Amino acid sequence: MRIACSVLSGDLERQQFDVAVLPEGTSWENIRKASALQPNAVVVGAVEESSYCRAVVFHRGENQIDYLKALPDGSRFGSGNRDQSPIFHLGCISIGVLVCRDIQDEKLSAHVMGKLKESTADVKLLCVPADMGSEWFSNQPIEPKFEGVYVALSNNVNTHQVRCKSFVAAPSRNKIAEQVEHEPIFATAP
Repeated sequence: MRIACSVLSGDLERQQFDVAVLPEGTSWENIRKASALQPNAVVVGAVEESSYCRAVVFHRGENQIDYLKALPDGSRFGSGNRDQSPIFHLGCISIGVLVCRDIQDEKLSAHVMGKLKESTADVKLLCVPADMGSEWFSNQPIEPKFEGVYVALSNNVNTHQVRCKSFVAAPSRNKIAEQVEHEPIFATAP
């Protein structure tokens, strides 16, 4: 499985991917463009909806999950709904989504991680469409709660002067691909 992260649809034109993770604040237009390039792929992102942020797992022409970001972040409201289940299963892949700082919400984060870890899928992937500053995920390896799943964090490149770099981490919690600047990154999960 090939994971594309921190990409715009134009970055994907000459690349093969099975899952593309776009940042928080992406547009429906970018999601649809990326999906059109690889119609069988899954495109994950988070789009603004009124003053909220909706997670998207776009596959074969439609969103496969119903999840509004739970926690507010200063620029968007939070839904407060911690009883959501943003999980999508596709063959041998299980995909969970936590939008940005929802990784800090203990109930929602534990639920998503629990569902991923109990999945019998060959590849378990947590996608994090984000808009984060540099204080996030600065350690290697990443936090112990992410052990056992791949983590693909796609961070917005337009809103922070010093930002968290997008990355893909293996189930061992070690980053296997990380941005240097603002370039798209790609990783392969067995």
